[in-house]
Amino acid sequence: MKKSTKTLLIFLIIFLFLPAASAHEQKIPVVIDTDMALDDARAIVLLLASPHIHVKAIVTSDGASSPEKGAENLLRILAFLGKNDIPVASGISLNETAPKWRQMSESLAENLPVSQQKPHPDAQALLLKILSESEEKTNYICLGPMSNLAGLISDHPSAKERISNVLYYGSSPQEKKVSWNTARDTESAQKVFASGLTVYLFDPKEEQLFDFDTDFFEKIQKTDTLPAKLLSLIHESEAARKLIQEKHFKCWDETISVYALYPELADFVQPDANLPIRHLEKWDTDKARAAYLEILAQSHEFLPERMPVVLKHFPTNPREFQDDLALLVPEIITAHGPEEWKHVVLTNELHRHLGTYSIIGAKMGIRAREILSASLDEVRVESSAGSKPPLSCLNDGLQVSTGASLGRGTIAVLEKNMPEALFIHGDKRIVLKLKEEIRQQIQADIQAAIKNFGNLTPAYFDQIRKLSIQHWLKMSRTDIFEETFLNKGEEK
Repeated sequence: MKKSTKTLLIFLIIFLFLPAASAHEQKIPVVIDTDMALDDARAIVLLLASPHIHVKAIVTSDGASSPEKGAENLLRILAFLGKNDIPVASGISLNETAPKWRQMSESLAENLPVSQQKPHPDAQALLLKILSESEEKTNYICLGPMSNLAGLISDHPSAKERISNVLYYGSSPQEKKVSWNTARDTESAQKVFASGLTVYLFDPKEEQLFDFDTDFFEKIQKTDTLPAKLLSLIHESEAARKLIQEKHFKCWDETISVYALYPELADFVQPDANLPIRHLEKWDTDKARAAYLEILAQSHEFLPERMPVVLKHFPTNPREFQDDLALLVPEIITAHGPEEWKHVVLTNELHRHLGTYSIIGAKMGIRAREILSASLDEVRVESSAGSKPPLSCLNDGLQVSTGASLGRGTIAVLEKNMPEALFIHGDKRIVLKLKEEIRQQIQADIQAAIKNFGNLTPAYFDQIRKLSIQHWLKMSRTDIFEETFLNKGEEK
């Protein structure tokens, strides 16, 4: 399956979003409320893997895990995925009997490093802060009991105006047989359902859910991405493996996450025109299973799509390119993906000739954004390439691929004459440096061109163009850089 522009448009229409958080990239703002069962963790990982979802905060409730232990495990997961900038808070305890699966839920992150981050002590205070400071309405994804949300709107009724929709994995409290999340705190569910908030109910029938079984889990284990590796790690316990073999687990809470990226898989009905409560009626189970795996498999490529400003689309037809590049167009796109293709094409047009270091700069910026999970215009850059060609050509590629520009004042060029740059996104800082053996290879190619064709002659530029096309094709952005994370305040 491939997610189309039509899919995203449907999603935006359904969720009635206000203007995007930035002028250049549209992201769907959400807060997540979770009791941190294993299926909650899986659902959160899928949401974090999407470039179209902006997770603004996560709060924990009393259910599968205690709020405190749930927050601790959640911080470990966020640290593993490099998402430490997302605030986490513990909700209130219900003083109810713990479910029999609590021990397994609370041990799910035991194979992950301990996070140095600390949770906020008050979920309601964090939610109120996030909602009140947001420029747009925010969607509330509730994967556990509704305790936090009910307390928020009871104590701060105006908070309802800042919530776009509630996506709830559970049943209405009016049902004869209520779901576990609803039964855990029925009073809170009743308050939310009577509040006037628009609630999308995800309470699929058994036949609408596919098994998270051995076959499905093995496919995840074979997927070479960070989110897939995380899902493997949190299911390593003997108890979890046994339940996988017994086909106990279903795609429960993950239904919301898959729907967030593929809304065409579901149909909702509103039984009472006077109540804004919508029930899941149809769910395409087979396509949902394929979509789940696709989200994990493509997460390493999940850069937000670069949308044209004046073009209708970026050209990919070989006939639209110069003869020496035309035959390689499909091969380059297949090797490095459509997003790198767009950025390198724009870089070459800006740079006014096809040169290796400008292409390296574009690859470097794309790679940094992948690692930092950053959209265009969200990264500040300090380039060490200086202002002397050919190394300074790196700066053109960096500007195009990150959106950091001299005009916006978000890129600085240091006169160090080195093929490296510092990228800053929130509290995260990473230095990418061209590997020395790659730099020497490029330098040797340039020196050979000078020796054979003279310096800055037409023949020299023809040879540089040929070399640059080959470097573009053969050099993978995941292999050619040294990647070093820096602590806050640490110099590169």
